[in-house]
Amino acid sequence: MSGDPGVPPRRQIGALVPVLADLVREEVGDEDFVLFGKSMGGLLAYLVTRHFGECGGPLPKALAVASFGAPHSPWRNFTEGYEDDRRLVRYLHEIGSIPDWAVEHPEWVAPYLGRLREDARMCSEFRFEPQSGPLTVPVRVFGGDRDPLVPVEAVRRWSELGDDVEVTILPGGHFLVSEDIGLLRQSVFGLASAIRPSACGVEPAIWRTVEAS
Repeated sequence: MSGDPGVPPRRQIGALVPVLADLVREEVGDEDFVLFGKSMGGLLAYLVTRHFGECGGPLPKALAVASFGAPHSPWRNFTEGYEDDRRLVRYLHEIGSIPDWAVEHPEWVAPYLGRLREDARMCSEFRFEPQSGPLTVPVRVFGGDRDPLVPVEAVRRWSELGDDVEVTILPGGHFLVSEDIGLLRQSVFGLASAIRPSACGVEPAIWRTVEAS
């Protein structure tokens, strides 16, 4: 924590996990669910799943992660060197994060940039602690073959964390959810459908998305 009372303490990912776990527990109740997270949300979804397994709680029927490397692979803070908002906005536009109009009006996305920098910092400062054993839930991981932030090799390393891990490399960059041509959505909803097949065509099962803050 900072010694200056005027400077807010730096958040760490570990402090978010029990809070998110409580939210998930409250939301799902006794229902079966699939936990899905993209980018930083993928790391959080993994940590919440691991928290339930180690501390007790409602384990998801499956964990799905998109656009994040295995947690024991280092994450580079891609905002470093882009302290100027305009430069960061141009870079985010280059990798497909924000639309064309934001390049001309960076002040409109300034609040988002602060949170983005904070999230990137937290991911880069995260330090993996070895698991006590393999993950006991099925894990389905999706990475983009042209992701500038997450190397394919880091995505494939998820297979080292559980006995039932499938890694799928899709055509696309870091923002697979918005770039998706149906493959990612079909796969995630397929996991939910497997939980409650009779509900297909409506909303097949409860599934939750963990998002970066």
